Amino acid sequence: MRQLLLRPLVLLPTLALPLLAASALAAALPPHDVSGSHDHPVVSRFAGSVIVGYAQKDYGTATLPLGRYDADQPGRFARSEPAEGRLTRIAYTVPAGKSALEVYRNFAQALQAAGFQLRFHCSGDEGCGGFDFGSALIEPLLDQMHGDRNLMVSTLESADGNVQSLTARLQRPGGNVDLSLLVSQNEQQPVGVLLQVVEARTMATGQVTVDAKAMSQGLAQSGHIALYGIHFASDSAVLDKSSGGTLKEMAKLLKTQPSLKVCIVGHTDNSGALAHNLALSQQRAEAVIKALIADYGIAPGRLAAKGLASYAPVASNRDDDGKARNRRVELVEQ
Repeated sequence: MRQLLLRPLVLLPTLALPLLAASALAAALPPHDVSGSHDHPVVSRFAGSVIVGYAQKDYGTATLPLGRYDADQPGRFARSEPAEGRLTRIAYTVPAGKSALEVYRNFAQALQAAGFQLRFHCSGDEGCGGFDFGSALIEPLLDQMHGDRNLMVSTLESADGNVQSLTARLQRPGGNVDLSLLVSQNEQQPVGVLLQVVEARTMATGQVTVDAKAMSQGLAQSGHIALYGIHFASDSAVLDKSSGGTLKEMAKLLKTQPSLKVCIVGHTDNSGALAHNLALSQQRAEAVIKALIADYGIAPGRLAAKGLASYAPVASNRDDDGKARNRRVELVEQ
């Protein structure tokens, strides 16, 4: 895909920083990108920017803001959505003298021209729900990105609410591209940019299985065991074919212990609405039971289903790794 080149727009004149302060800020910027980093092929950097933070995973999860900051909501946004796939996170610092609005409009216009559809946008303290909007985005990512942590915090967590943000999606035959953009500026500081790009792709699954013996030991020791070999289509209760190995071992356990009765419990992370996740986790637990009955001949009376959504996490939902651990099916002895 052709890379989008961002060039400064000609905007209405704004008050420039004093020459001395601008020179000092420019001198404080690192001369080079952090090691191992580079622009994403879909969208380039704003001209003259330096990469101060970087992370890339072949498969990961990003939280996409679809609403204002709300401390009372899971994920700290009034509405949000997870996106899974090849994940790239890049933090830039823009040369002194540029405004957050100028940088944001360059990105927004380039993305629109490339066919991205805007899903959410907010601007300023009032529009984004407070200066904590930027903090809610960047703080869970700091430990996952390598680079200049102090510079990322100082430029991306605007204390005066000078933030612009958008969430957009590019639909393409090979898989959607989801993008989250945060542009932030503290008074007399360079503009900071956080770009998150998620390219949808199928995760390589079936690489780890828990056999019937391990399941039996888990039930004997703890009364339950988490099964990460059960996979579903995104936001769906449709079982993925890669779940076959784990389902086979579950059936083997039940056949070797004919008196054993179990509850299949579905769990999610805290992304999205709780009511939706409760229904989804219940449907996923029921889908596992249907497969055990239809494909392996397990008696229905030995199986029960329960969906708990995010009520029983095994890790913090504040980072992607924790969310991945929380998305699971558990086998519980009745």
